[in-house]
Amino acid sequence: MNYPAQIYRASKSRLTEKQKEYNRVNDLIVEYINTLKETNDAEFLWLEITKKGYKMSITSFYSRLKKLVEAGLIIKIHVANNKFVYKSILY
Repeated sequence: MNYPAQIYRASKSRLTEKQKEYNRVNDLIVEYINTLKETNDAEFLWLEITKKGYKMSITSFYSRLKKLVEAGLIIKIHVANNKFVYKSILY
């Protein structure tokens, strides 16, 4: 997903390579969740993303999921005490 918003910030200054990589990983997370028909918890999603070669801590992964939920790109569902699952907005 190459959107113009990923190339430029609101101030029209260019994004750094580190910021572009951050956006690529976020895109990968959303695309992976969109391929799943069922809901999955963050730990399962984190393990699957790390299997694809993207190394990040579980804390960083939770932070990214939170930002993706706030952006409306994925849905967070409360299923039990302190247990949440994530699903695509497409299904």
